[in-house]
Parts: sequence; C-alpha cells; structure tokens
Amino acid sequence: MTHFRRTLWSIGTLLFSGVALTSVPASGNDFMMQIDTGEANGAVQLNLTKRDESNGAALPSLSSSEQMPLSARNGGSSRQTISASKSQVSYANTVPSLPVLFARALENDASLTSQRLQAEATGLEVPMAWARLKPQIDVTVLRSYTESDNIYTDGNLNSCVQNPETGEPAAGSEFERRCEGRSTDTTRQIRLSQPLFSMERIRQVQKANRQRDAAEQQIVVNERDLALETAEAYLNAFYLSRRVELLASKRESLELQVTQAQRAYDLGIGDRIDLLAARSEHDRTLADIAAARNDYDNARSTLERLTGVSPDFDHFALSTFPDEGFKTPPPLDQMEPLISNNAEVVLAQSQLKVARADTSTRQAGYYPEVNLNLTWQDRNSDDPYRESEDKTATIQARMNLYRGGYTSTSIRQGELRQQAAMADVSDARRQSLEKMRQYHRNIGGDITRLEALAQSIRSGELYLEAADKGAALGLRDLVDVLGARADLYSQRIQYVETFRQLLLDRLNLKAASGKLATEDLIEVMHQISTIIEAGEAD
Repeated sequence: MTHFRRTLWSIGTLLFSGVALTSVPASGNDFMMQIDTGEANGAVQLNLTKRDESNGAALPSLSSSEQMPLSARNGGSSRQTISASKSQVSYANTVPSLPVLFARALENDASLTSQRLQAEATGLEVPMAWARLKPQIDVTVLRSYTESDNIYTDGNLNSCVQNPETGEPAAGSEFERRCEGRSTDTTRQIRLSQPLFSMERIRQVQKANRQRDAAEQQIVVNERDLALETAEAYLNAFYLSRRVELLASKRESLELQVTQAQRAYDLGIGDRIDLLAARSEHDRTLADIAAARNDYDNARSTLERLTGVSPDFDHFALSTFPDEGFKTPPPLDQMEPLISNNAEVVLAQSQLKVARADTSTRQAGYYPEVNLNLTWQDRNSDDPYRESEDKTATIQARMNLYRGGYTSTSIRQGELRQQAAMADVSDARRQSLEKMRQYHRNIGGDITRLEALAQSIRSGELYLEAADKGAALGLRDLVDVLGARADLYSQRIQYVETFRQLLLDRLNLKAASGKLATEDLIEVMHQISTIIEAGEAD
C-alpha cells in the first residue's frame, strides 16, 4: 500500500510540475515575449512611434499632442501602413504581441476604413465652402431663333414698304429680317462674379471646419474603441488559454483522485459518498474544459476578425503569482478633471461647435450680400441691327426682407439642435465620469482580490505539502492530497481571471481619462511577462 501511494505521489508531482511556481526574473524590459517589429521581421509604420529599449523595436503609437490618442490628424485621415507576417503576431514559445495585433487591426478593420474615407470626404467641404467666396467665371454660348410682332412687322414704316419692282423693303436688304420679324442670333458671353460681402458664405466656411474636426474626432473614438476591443479579445484569449491548460491539469489530478477513491472503496476502507463526490467533480471539470475550449476558440475568432490573423496562445506557461507590486491609479479627485479629455466628451463638444456654426449660418440669412459682376457679351445676328458687343460692370446688393417665415423658422430649428447638442455634451460627461469612477473602484477591488488569491495559492501550496507528508507517513489519505492539488488549480484559474480583469480595467480607465496610448499596450505586455515563462509547443 505504501509503494502504491509513493507511485501516485510521483505521478502527481509530475503533473503538478506542468505549471511551475518557481519565480523568474522580470524587471524593466526583460520580459519573455517578442514584440519585435523591426527590419528583421517586417516594419510597422504608424503616425507616431515609441521605441522599446529591450529590443529597439518601433511600436505603433496611440497618442498625439492634440489629445487624439489613437491617430494623428492628417487631413481627416489617420491611415496607417503596416507590413507584417503571421510570424510577427505569434512567435514560437512566446505570447503574441498586443501592440502588433492592434497595428494589424487598424489596417484590417473595414468599418474604420469606411469612417476614414467618410471623414476625408467631409474634410473636402472646407475647400468647397472657400470656393463660394472666390471669383466665379462662366462662359455661355447661345444660338437662338426669334419671331417678333412689332412696329416693323406691322408694315406701317416706310422702310418696310416693298419695292414693287424688286419685292424687297424700300430701305434695302438690311431691313429684310427686321421687317419679317425673324432673326437667328449667336451670342457669346463671359461673366465674372466676385462676392464682396456675404456673411452666410463666410459662416459656411466656419461650419465646414467644425464638421471636419468632428469627423476626425469620430475617427479617434472609433480607433480607441478598436484598441479596447482588441485588448479585450486578446486578454480573453490569454486567460481562456490558461484556463484550458489548468483545467486539463486539474482533470488529470481528479482522475487520480477518482481512481484512489474507487480503490479505497473496493478495499472497504473508503466511503461511497467520497467516490461519488470525486466522480462528480471530475465530470464537472470535463464540462468546464469543453466550455473553456469553446470560449477560447471564440476569442481567437474575434481576434481573427479584428486583425486578420489567428494568434496562438499555447506556447507558454504560467510562472509566478505575485501578491504585490500592482500600481494603483491616482486618487479619483485628481482624475476627474481629466474627463474633459475623454474621447466621447471631445466628440460631443465638436458636434456642439458644428451645431453653433450651423445656427450662425442660418442667422446670416438676414445679412445683405454684395457682389461685383463683370460681363462681356458678343451677339452675331442675320439682322445687322441686333448685332452688338457689350461690356458691363455691375455692383449688386441683395437683402432678404421676407421669405414667408422660412429664415426665422430655420434659425429656430438650428437653435433647437444646438440645445440638443449641449444636452449631449452634459450626458457624455456624466456617462464618462461614471465609467471613470467605476473602473477606478474596480481596479482597487481587483488588486485586493489578487493579493488575497496569491496568499491563498501560497497557503494551498503549504497545505498540499503538509498533506503529502501526512500521506507519506500514513496519517493522511491520498484522496485529500489530490483534492488539495485540484483546489490549487482552481485558485490559479481565479488568479489569472482577476489578473485579466485588472489589465482590462486599467485600459478602460486610461480611455475614460483620454490618455490611452501605445505605452499602455506595452505595459500590458510587461504585466503579462511577470506571470508567464516560455514553454515548448505541444
């Protein structure tokens, strides 16, 4: 019986060592993952870059000096260029790189591409509005045929009396078309019109600028949302991959527990209830493994939709489970003023500026317009008395006095939309502030739970060690040892899940304060490096 226990303990030790708990150094930039996007594997070129000192790799930047965290403003377009192979996203024996995956997502996301093109098209409203303040030159060529009833066609003029000998008008052939009342003309005209004063057109330029800024800010919001969505899918895949591995190890431990409980029951020294409980826990773990594998495949599928590649999270293992060193965010009263940098708040303010500019443009309908018109016209006709060449200079002033109430109604409509935009700004601030407070609280709770779970894991290790020594001395049942090991796997799963939630809450807090940048994605990789070590592929 002692030999059998020792054999089971040896097998269990091998299984337990599959997820090592030994500490590995992880300081500074010495983290065990490759995020190299330099010339060796292809270049990632984005608007702004930050260099990682550990390998000299240029990584995509998510921030700019204009508080547009995920793109640089460039004519309404934030298009990025990237050249990367699948080997850059998933390296052998390492964890995939989140910054590189996000760089791929920037290029791969069709809705973001559509939004960029829409913003670029909206930006063209600015030169179109300016064009209305510049000279307009029109060229007109007109071919016309005219029939008239006038004093000549009535035949009351001596010049139109026919000569009985020739049948032509008495005044000669030059009056033939005029006396008949028919003429064919060719008219050429060049007209230049220059607005001298038009308040409506001036304010249309201002409105176009505001619309362009709002369209570019919408891209910032979309890119930030894409970064958060990519990070969430990435962290889900990371957690679920570890959950699958830990549950598989737990299943093997439970199989040994069921075997031991069955043997003890067969020998008459075990309880049938313990056997049934062991089988129930084993079967439930099998169901959990199936669900975890399905969730893991779904997370990878989401990443593939976002980035165009399906990264592999199976070539590394968990290492340490620290209970300290987690950075806490600044006090909430210091962060709340940053809500004005939130992307949604900035977008709502941009849309408010558009509404105000629109109202001003509508109000400009009451202002007069003054235009300078220069015209040159040349008319050729078969009636020589209709031929002419005219040069005209005109200053035209026009003012709206009454249009059936259209202008006043239009202004009222603009004012209502402006009030609605002001309400949207207030709503965006309240919602963003609520999210900031929520994520700030969540981070504190996540850190507290991680510290408690780390202590629980260490206590579980000590209990496992004591139970094993007791089993070796015949004071404890091997079922207790295997149960303690299974519980330890469950605690590790909870730790990794809470760790994932902490990283995600931090990213969301950064986004709520308008400071989400590339450094935050790199920091996620550094944090992950503290709990993993490279492992060989299966």
